Amino acid sequence: MKFNHLPLILAVAGTLLSAAAEETKIIGFNVLIGFNRASRIEEAARWLKEENPDVILFQEIARQNSESFARQAKLWGHRYAAVAKPWQDYSIGLTSKRPFELLEVRTEGMHHGYVLAKIDGVYYMSIHYSPFKYSVRIRESEIYAKRLKPLIAAGEKVIMMGDFNNPSPYDAAQANANATALEIRRHETRPGIENIRDGFFDFQCMNNLLGVGLEEVCFFWMKKNNYNPHTGIRIDMAFLTKNLEPKVTGAFQDTRNREFLETLSDHYPVILTLKELHQ
Repeated sequence: MKFNHLPLILAVAGTLLSAAAEETKIIGFNVLIGFNRASRIEEAARWLKEENPDVILFQEIARQNSESFARQAKLWGHRYAAVAKPWQDYSIGLTSKRPFELLEVRTEGMHHGYVLAKIDGVYYMSIHYSPFKYSVRIRESEIYAKRLKPLIAAGEKVIMMGDFNNPSPYDAAQANANATALEIRRHETRPGIENIRDGFFDFQCMNNLLGVGLEEVCFFWMKKNNYNPHTGIRIDMAFLTKNLEPKVTGAFQDTRNREFLETLSDHYPVILTLKELHQ
């Protein structure tokens, strides 16, 4: 007796392809003033294209506006882009495979600002906290929280990623026991720098986000699967609304290819994956 296994094979293959298609990948990446300026753009673009993310939330874009950055984004397969501070260094940016349903940029009252884009029903906020003062970070967190609070109350899906320039409250014990890091902060000598409070890291700017209904997911996933001491004190993270927590399939700071990534930036990218995000 002969059995025709082709329909079963095709069905399984179709299921696997469908499952892969339903997973959404988002990368948050501080790219050190545009991937070390122009010197590493081609290598960075090649890596991003291989990773094949649906959305990328950038910090430290160098001297681009939204139109020029959209042209560059084609190198990694994205057609849509936004930049917060056109033609300046240290700008926030966001690129996507899919068009923006809503796009909002704010820099007023903030050291860097934010880009907020709605893509396929999901709100993405790329942020970059002040690197110099914990008090400014607290003020910025209040701006973020005020903007996102009505969206969260309405049950919208929100993903915030970026350079927080502050440890997570979940890392408080580890961060405030890190004598080397604290010593560096205590001896920052440029005028106007105050990154620690009463000798230790302060977490109010992060707790304000938790208080509005966001969750910092990297800690839980890295603790289970990918926590890597090479990252030191984490300041690059992903926050999302609680209605997305069951959909998370991965959230980690990517140190898998440290030598290469360290040629692109002084930060490691954060990779977030979710299943059935648009359902």
